[in-house]
Amino acid sequence: MSVTLMGPARNRVDGRLKVTGAAKYSVEFEVPKCAYGWTVESNIAKGKITTIDTKAAQALPGVLAILTHLNTPKFKTAPKKEGASGIRSEERFPLNDDDVHYAGQYVALVVSETIEQARHAASLVRVSYAPEEPLLTMEAAEHKAEKPKKNNDEHVQIKKGDVEAALKDASLVKIEQTYITPTETHNPIEMSGTIAVWEGDQKLTLYDATQFVKGVQNILANAFGLEIENVRIICPFVGGAFGCKGAVWMHVFLAAMAAKVAGVPVKMHVTRRNMFVGTGHRTPTRQTLSLAATRDGKLQAIQHVSETLTSMVGKFTESCGARSTGLMYESPAIRVEETVYPVNVATPTFMRAPGECPGTYALECAMDELAIALKMDPVALRLANHADNHPTKNVPFSAKHLKEAYQLGADKFGWSKRNRDPGSMRDGDLLVGWGMATATYPAHKMSAAAKVQLRVNGTATVQCATHDLGTGAYTAFTQISSEQLGLPFENVTFELGKSDFPFGPVAGGSNSTGTVGTAIHEVAGLLHKALAELAVKDSKSPLFNLKTDDIAMIAPGRIGLKADSAKADAYVDILKRAGKDSIDVQSERKPPEENKKQAFQSWGAHFCEVKIDPILPRVQVTRVVSVMNCGRVVSAKTARSQIIGGVVMGIGMALTEETYYDPPTGLPVTRNLADYHVPTNADVPEIDVAFVGEPDFAFNPIGARGMGEIGITGITAAIANAVYHATGKRIRDLPITPDKLI
Repeated sequence: MSVTLMGPARNRVDGRLKVTGAAKYSVEFEVPKCAYGWTVESNIAKGKITTIDTKAAQALPGVLAILTHLNTPKFKTAPKKEGASGIRSEERFPLNDDDVHYAGQYVALVVSETIEQARHAASLVRVSYAPEEPLLTMEAAEHKAEKPKKNNDEHVQIKKGDVEAALKDASLVKIEQTYITPTETHNPIEMSGTIAVWEGDQKLTLYDATQFVKGVQNILANAFGLEIENVRIICPFVGGAFGCKGAVWMHVFLAAMAAKVAGVPVKMHVTRRNMFVGTGHRTPTRQTLSLAATRDGKLQAIQHVSETLTSMVGKFTESCGARSTGLMYESPAIRVEETVYPVNVATPTFMRAPGECPGTYALECAMDELAIALKMDPVALRLANHADNHPTKNVPFSAKHLKEAYQLGADKFGWSKRNRDPGSMRDGDLLVGWGMATATYPAHKMSAAAKVQLRVNGTATVQCATHDLGTGAYTAFTQISSEQLGLPFENVTFELGKSDFPFGPVAGGSNSTGTVGTAIHEVAGLLHKALAELAVKDSKSPLFNLKTDDIAMIAPGRIGLKADSAKADAYVDILKRAGKDSIDVQSERKPPEENKKQAFQSWGAHFCEVKIDPILPRVQVTRVVSVMNCGRVVSAKTARSQIIGGVVMGIGMALTEETYYDPPTGLPVTRNLADYHVPTNADVPEIDVAFVGEPDFAFNPIGARGMGEIGITGITAAIANAVYHATGKRIRDLPITPDKLI
């Protein structure tokens, strides 16, 4: 078995369930006597609610309850316990007072016997406001600007060397440009939703579309003053998320409170329209890059000044510069500055590679512009500034194989055939452009635990309260379990998506494979030890009277003496002789081990071709080669799919996606998939994905770093760079729509 690739390319273990419709998503569970909730949203961005008239709605048949700030019981605010978890991007409770902080804020909830009744009743609720002047733009909120020192314990204002002096040096080649990305909205196939079921006053079960069952469990227990073991969260399948299901949003609290008030289970399915105001988005960014380099391309200074928005009811920060310029290229002088403006817009949140995605777009476009100014090949410029050590932490990167990614990507793409001059390459009447960019994403690991039950028939079940967002986690965790336990793939069942299981972290930050894989490794070791303890006490075992510390798994299905593999015993035989039908072991949740002597980061290179009809002019991405270095590849098929998914999302970011807001009201205008354009099959070419490198065993015992987010980093810049190469026109304000190329 190759250590670089974990076993053969497996079909998804949950594939048949999904294609046959047998996989149940959160709002598809059948709960007896379940009522339905429908929200009423504010149509102003800032102000006070003066009156709410619910009489007409209350008089309708089937209406069970109408919740407003006037009658909703208060949520509790419990102090955060040590080791507790959970994410709230919006730091307030719904229907808590008469304040309106953003357009689309939930101001009432109708609960009815049917969804049709609830929707109709909600349309009859009349809300009056005392509007106030909202802050909707960076310019309007300039007086409230903040410069956060840290984001998730990472410094985001960075200074190394003398940037100012280098930027004033007349002997250096310099560029300075501003790059803009718009508001973007997650649009997973499965919209968010929750079913809340109370058993008496002290037990709550939620079927919730979430990326963090343990986080929802903790936050809901606090909000309702419940013992944490009395709150159960169930989410076996997630139909996409991209970050919008990582935090606990207002609809989750409302579903639970409505079920409590109405005395029946309540289902709330967030509409596609409300996904644009109720579950976060990627903040717009304005990023100014200043680069200074010698004539041979050696960077002497990089300055990255980014400006982003957050909301009045949350402090989410999209750290563009720290997560790109702060680590990608070697330079004696680096400065990163981040400014955040609070506005009256719904709270932004994590969206696939938050910070890294827009940050690499700006930096990699700037690097392309510098290459043009230097008359230098874009790949050669990046190689000239390759960083073996982390540029601002000054520790070596672990298992970094970015140079190989550049080389293989260039070879597969045919980069050497590129004519450097813009507008020089054609396919008949079509303009052809080739562009490239670097991809990167940090290797995160968190804490997790796992449980395994090994049965006498040689099968095993492994459990962890982790998640599968549609990314193939079921399959990857089954493969890791198979390898670590020493059992055939077909004999292992991996269960996830329930808060009853041992702790699993949020499925975000591309941490799940590395984190949960480590927990599986630990619990496998505990299982082998438990089997050894049975064997050494068994006079019929070849391992009788040996020391358990000298025993380990020496072959699939067998433990034996490390120094003499001839002395071994089979799992099944050990259990049979002990008279046991099964054996259960569970690992403990503990903080991940820190290695401050190395930096852990995944890397890659995107090469992209676009073709443009100069008359239209519409951009068509026609070819992509993406080469990634993410440590060990656990699941070959799903790994490739992950990168393809990131590239497709990057195509949308580059060419079509933008959420517009109506200036007078602050409401999003693009609130459906007819107006908010995501890539479809016709927009997506064949995407050639390859992997290079070696397992990163310094990072974890599995050797695998995550790859859910790296695919979207850099690809947008590669497309923008290709558009410039095709047309000679540099578009720095995404998306690149035909009107900007005319």
